Amino acid sequence: MSVSNKLPIVHKRPVLKAAAGAVGAEPTAAEEASPGDEGTNASSPGPVTPNRPRLWYARQQEAAKKRHERLVERWREIRRLQAAGADVADIARKLGISRRTVYRYKDLAEPPERTRHQRRATVLDPYVPYILKRWEEGCRNGMRLFREIRERGYAHGASNVDRLVAELRRNDGLGRRNGERRAAPRGSATAAPSTRHVAALFLRRPEELSPEQGAYLDRLRALDGALAAAQGLAREFSGMVRDLGGGRLKEWLRKAKSCEAPPLGRFASSLEKDLAAVEAGLTLRWSNGPVEGFVNKLKLVKRQGYGRANLDLLRARVLAA
Repeated sequence: MSVSNKLPIVHKRPVLKAAAGAVGAEPTAAEEASPGDEGTNASSPGPVTPNRPRLWYARQQEAAKKRHERLVERWREIRRLQAAGADVADIARKLGISRRTVYRYKDLAEPPERTRHQRRATVLDPYVPYILKRWEEGCRNGMRLFREIRERGYAHGASNVDRLVAELRRNDGLGRRNGERRAAPRGSATAAPSTRHVAALFLRRPEELSPEQGAYLDRLRALDGALAAAQGLAREFSGMVRDLGGGRLKEWLRKAKSCEAPPLGRFASSLEKDLAAVEAGLTLRWSNGPVEGFVNKLKLVKRQGYGRANLDLLRARVLAA
């Protein structure tokens, strides 16, 4: 019952590329900053060192911060419901989370701490200063740099050097020197995201989208009415799945069959063939997950007998397991 494979995105690659290309028409925050602000701007390239924050590092940190805020808010809700007298099952059902999560958070006296990952040292770190020095002298040949550091004791492969050289080239393309803007790397401003990535953005909760992703979806909706309708319907359907909102299914089917996206109309028609089962799946909190788990357990015990166990032995082993 996955709606992501039914979204009308596969044949919309020119629109996806056009929406991505609109980013290049607007100056970014890093470009609008003055030369003296490059050291403090989170998205600016900054000095190229082994521990230099990558261009995507600031976005990763922002996403991690939002995830931590959601965890803290969940911890507060669990503690509030627990203080009101709700048991673990009621809390899990009300918040839509597992009982294991409730057990993990209900006894915490303080909010969960944010996990921070430190960069590990690499085998190339001792040779990075030399590579940077040669880069500033004008050497742009990765294999030549690799041969030079091999003469100085580097005993590993060239792929590490290739990655650092690629990073230096990106820095040259996106950074600025002496206050002059440099052109972005070829194709970076107009590179279209994959259809699978866009489908995932359609199904993601609005509060989980980064500002860049939200702006991209806004441009996408403005460029194509079918994609705008598909995003609204996909988000509504995923909400029904998460919240067990089967009561809204018939209205959703009516809108899907009349929308501008034919694949969603065909998906709605296929759901109507077994409407009672679909409504039950979107309404009841019960599922066949435990049954599937026991079937998998039975198959495991059976295969451990290498096909030589008769029914009595298989029954005894299953009961013992």
